[in-house]
Amino acid sequence: MALPTKRSLGDMRQELRDRLGFAATGSQAGPNTSIMNSFLRNGQVQLYWQFDWPLLKRVDKTTTTNQGQVFYDWPDDIDPDRLVNIAMEDTSSATPNIWSLTEGIDWKHDNYATPQDQPSRFERRDQLEIWPEPDSNKYKIWIEYVKRLNAFTIDTDKATLDEDIIILHALAAAKSHYRHKDAEIYGGQIIALLARLKAGGLGHKRFIRKTGKVGAGSYGEYFNNAVRHKHADD
Repeated sequence: MALPTKRSLGDMRQELRDRLGFAATGSQAGPNTSIMNSFLRNGQVQLYWQFDWPLLKRVDKTTTTNQGQVFYDWPDDIDPDRLVNIAMEDTSSATPNIWSLTEGIDWKHDNYATPQDQPSRFERRDQLEIWPEPDSNKYKIWIEYVKRLNAFTIDTDKATLDEDIIILHALAAAKSHYRHKDAEIYGGQIIALLARLKAGGLGHKRFIRKTGKVGAGSYGEYFNNAVRHKHADD
């Protein structure tokens, strides 16, 4: 079953106006249209960056390496700052062979000629960079991320996140802005809701990195696939 269609900016703005006591101005009228939109947009942006939003998580598996190529385009709907994990799959293997890449390509990896091999590291740039150069075309790149927000500028644009939470966030900000007497009540409600979201925001999935130091110059310093998925219920 598909999820319900999200509400539009114009519809949410009218509800925000109604709850602020500005219902007579209508959804399209009044000099406060810009600031109402701003309350809603800023609310959604702040919520987006504060939490992971499991329903927005994606795993893109459409990119396959080319031998010797280290730069690859990001998926169209990604914000690289909301990256969750980069993994690599060896598609030539008869059994599942998937490993996470370690973030960080520094001078130790770039200042000398590295033999082509199984990629083990990545870096976020204007494109995704992997290291070392892949030794074949058999690797598939798995990019796990939180998709970026959809456009939310004109009246017909749909919200990306939960509309009720966005409206409550915008309402708390607007009541404080207009110095309504009940501003503290709504401020307390949004603080309590955000605390609840934060407590459950990670769900059950964790990314566990191997502990302990790796000796300088060791093989593991350059080829570290020690990041693995773990579930909190395990």
